[in-house]
Amino acid sequence: MKVVFESKRSLFRLFTIDDAALILELNKDPEVTQFTLNPMVELTQASRVLMDVILPQYRLYNFGCWAVHLKTNNSFIGWCGLKYRLQNDEIDLDYRYKKTF
Repeated sequence: MKVVFESKRSLFRLFTIDDAALILELNKDPEVTQFTLNPMVELTQASRVLMDVILPQYRLYNFGCWAVHLKTNNSFIGWCGLKYRLQNDEIDLDYRYKKTF
């Protein structure tokens, strides 16, 4: 686990290709994706998001979205970070958290 930084209660780490199940779990919830318009129902969708969007941004721009875990039990609670949007040539703050967090 490559931790980028930590807060008092959370760890922020780089995603890996092995995180597809976490991405799917988060994005299966219609309340989490109600404003993003990209719900997921299959692991292959989550893998594509990692391979096509999240992981390349680390290499291309030296920033991206981080997986967020609770320090107390290492539970995955969501993601946050910066995302470059080519279509608008802008950097956007991107975040998604499980409803309970």
